[in-house]
Amino acid sequence: MKKFNQKATTNELKERIAITKKKQQISELSEKMKEYSTIAVLKLNNLPDDLLQSLKKNLREKDGTYIKVSKISVIKQVLQNAGLNAQANKIVYPSALIFTNQSPYMLTNFFRKNKKRVAAKSGQTVPYEIIVPAGDTGFPPGPALSELKNAGINVIIKVGKISVSRDSIVAKQGEVITTGKAKALQMLNIFPFEVGAEMAFAYDGKYIYGTELLSFDDEIFKQNLIQTFYDATNAAINANYYSSNSIEQLLTQAIKQGMAISSMNKK
Repeated sequence: MKKFNQKATTNELKERIAITKKKQQISELSEKMKEYSTIAVLKLNNLPDDLLQSLKKNLREKDGTYIKVSKISVIKQVLQNAGLNAQANKIVYPSALIFTNQSPYMLTNFFRKNKKRVAAKSGQTVPYEIIVPAGDTGFPPGPALSELKNAGINVIIKVGKISVSRDSIVAKQGEVITTGKAKALQMLNIFPFEVGAEMAFAYDGKYIYGTELLSFDDEIFKQNLIQTFYDATNAAINANYYSSNSIEQLLTQAIKQGMAISSMNKK
């Protein structure tokens, strides 16, 4: 008679329950896609959890945008159900699905404007120079003085408190942060880096927006467009080329030149 294996049976039951839940979640998320105009995948590997929760809450209250953190296998299957096979194959990191009626660019701008300052970590490569400004630290003389000095910060005792005597460069661009420097910056409540949400891609039902398009900054584009407009108008004026933008300036110059010639003839 075959011996009954209760442990194996329990594991099989748990596996069947997990598979059922997974299929149910895939079905629910695939159906949810029909309720929104845009679907996107949010990268979670470098996103602090408190920032993620804040973004989820703000987007939900703002326009009903729904963010769901799921297993990679679930996200892959949902994307495949939507015909996004190539994008599904690229998901190899912790991710969340975003369902929204915003355009991909509007969503990107929201993430760009809602970033978080974070502390420097030991072993992190510095993308730009980190400077501690001069001023009172509020710390009394003690171990903190040595720790700050060892981090390369110019400190002195002033009126019974540790003070940074002059702006101090803690780390230069490309330098690796040491444990001592990371600790010193945190002591001074200096959070030199910024983190934000980053989408792997977005799909609005017609087009797929990759990271290159999503990194497009519309404010910089507007500034460049305005500058280009001024440059083109100046070029048209210098070349005496008449257009709706240059005609007023050219007529003003022509009137001034006419008046000058007329004045010379009278003499």
